[in-house]
Amino acid sequence: MLINIRNCNNIDSASLEIKKGQLNIKFAPNGTGKSTIAKALISNSDEEKLSELMPFKLRTDNPDKLKPQVTVTEELNTVMCFNEDYVSQFTFQSDELLSNSFDILIRNEAYVETEKEIEDIVNNIKALFFDNVELDTFIANLKELGAAFKLTKTGISKASTGMKGLSSGNKIEHIPAGLEVYQSFIRSTSNVNWIDWQTKGQKEFSEISNCCPFCSSDTQEKKEQIEKVGKEYDKTVIKNLVGIIAVIEKLGDYLSDDTKEKLAVITSLPDGLGKEHEQFLSDIKNQIDNLFEKLELLKKLNGFNFKQDENVNEKLSDYKLDLQFFAIIDSEKTQVAIASINDSIDNVSKQAGKLQGKINIQRAGMQKLISKHQTDINDFLSYAGYKYVVEISGEDDQSQLKLRHIDYNDFVSGGDQHLSFGERNAFAIVLFMYECLAKKPDLIVLDDPISSFDKNKKYAILEMLFRRKSKECLQGDTVLMLTHDVEPIIDTVKAVSDQFNNTVGASFLKYTQGKLYEQSITKADIKTFSQICSGVIGKECDVILKLIYLRRNYEILDDKEDVYQVLSNLFHLREIPIDKREPIVGEEYPKMDAQKFDLGCSTIASRITDFDYAVTLERLKNQASLKEIYEGCSNGYEKLQVFRLFNMDVKNSVIRKFINETYHIENEYICQLDPSEFDLIPEYVRVECDKYLEIE
Repeated sequence: MLINIRNCNNIDSASLEIKKGQLNIKFAPNGTGKSTIAKALISNSDEEKLSELMPFKLRTDNPDKLKPQVTVTEELNTVMCFNEDYVSQFTFQSDELLSNSFDILIRNEAYVETEKEIEDIVNNIKALFFDNVELDTFIANLKELGAAFKLTKTGISKASTGMKGLSSGNKIEHIPAGLEVYQSFIRSTSNVNWIDWQTKGQKEFSEISNCCPFCSSDTQEKKEQIEKVGKEYDKTVIKNLVGIIAVIEKLGDYLSDDTKEKLAVITSLPDGLGKEHEQFLSDIKNQIDNLFEKLELLKKLNGFNFKQDENVNEKLSDYKLDLQFFAIIDSEKTQVAIASINDSIDNVSKQAGKLQGKINIQRAGMQKLISKHQTDINDFLSYAGYKYVVEISGEDDQSQLKLRHIDYNDFVSGGDQHLSFGERNAFAIVLFMYECLAKKPDLIVLDDPISSFDKNKKYAILEMLFRRKSKECLQGDTVLMLTHDVEPIIDTVKAVSDQFNNTVGASFLKYTQGKLYEQSITKADIKTFSQICSGVIGKECDVILKLIYLRRNYEILDDKEDVYQVLSNLFHLREIPIDKREPIVGEEYPKMDAQKFDLGCSTIASRITDFDYAVTLERLKNQASLKEIYEGCSNGYEKLQVFRLFNMDVKNSVIRKFINETYHIENEYICQLDPSEFDLIPEYVRVECDKYLEIE
């Protein structure tokens, strides 16, 4: 697929090719715009997010009304990206490493397929509850009645709402003497609000005046009667009583005649409950809780209600409802409803053998996945040198990925408190891989995922992500890795390319004046510096450039003999060469032996045929000649090496360090990209060097 990016942060234009089904590594120095590419791809279908990448130079002056754009030749419905934002948002749970561990690590395609087959069988039971308003209402009313009472070790709790409503008797039906005048209010549907209004008024306004606060008539003679309402009635008690009576009425014909009669007596008692009444309410509570639990299990029935190798037929029989043990609802209406539920259970029982087989397949697959993932992750942690192990712990769909330190037997609670930044990154990228395997995005973007790790950890992560069987890692997926680290390319394209099944493509991104160009990297482009040096010497280019490469080659080989001494004297502009291999005489090194000098020169001439020490020395002293060579350099690396020959006093310490140390990149790796072919020096460093030469 081809990706074109326009007007995003520092990128005016960029064209990238991504090959489907393989790892595409894009290598570029920092500041090139790698993170911008990642953000642009994540935001490609979201104009609001894409607008956040508007370049600053276009925010105030944009006459052509340019805007950030991303075009892709293939449809990208989903893009997942591993970057700093992902790591910072990655929250290690207090009891597990990864939220929703089960869905990400275990619920794969095979699992989902078996789960659906199990679901199809048990749906014969669950279907009774789908859009069944009457049955749902019955279950909800049972739940409400059961929730009104709580049981303790000694019996029914006096603190439960049902007991609060019944313990004082039914003062709606049995109005205390002297309060009969309030009957119409007490027995109205708004009785709770009236009691609240009456008691509040009595408390707040009775001390102000003997007049009624509503009609201003004299209340002196009725004061005792008014106060009695507040003493006899409590709005919360009445509200609870009304609620109990209402839910009993809603259950209606589902209740047995005997139950309805006894509840009618209990809710009509004038002076509260006796022990026999409380015992009956306890029996109701127990039966309701048992029945509600069974109905809820049937409503949510799935494969995890059955254990591996458990006798499914016996388990299904346990789910059947026997009304002789639920006497409170043993009515004709309930019998019809329960009969249909039991019939559906019988129908499923006819497929018990098939269901048993599917459940065993599901559990065996789970155990295999759990064992596989634990081994893979723990092998990675061990190879990378981390002193942690993971364990997928818990039963069935409650399985969670937990963390343990090798020096500690218990699980670690709250990974954020114990893991270093690097450890968090390592865990995050491995778990990101599993999330990608679960969600199967069209494109996976890795924004500088391993540059901060040391060498053994880098390779351990690459191996974890791309080397195993394709269904167990990202091998075979379309992956874009953006990096400023050349090591992954050396490993995957050259050193051990066969171990990655040769499914890796790499390229170099060169940034020039807002434009990003892509340059393919092949196995042949990765060379030792000796190979690079030989290549440059064999080219048609200036002698001084060839000598620069030759000297660097001798430095890398730590060969400080005759040839190196000659080259060192030459670049230090010495007409009389000295020999730093000899002891200092006085305050200076002695003059180089003529025979050794001639031998060094002849060795150089055998490789660079037009070499002449005196002629080259004069050219090196000539600033105009050096500037001509500088301007003729085809890449930043050579420009930087020639720039050093000017021996200028570079004021900026950062640029000075880059020139003198940082970009001697050949010192870092046995193999590297040929700097004469791949312009690895950031544009801003080249620009700074150009400025210094313009000043001169």
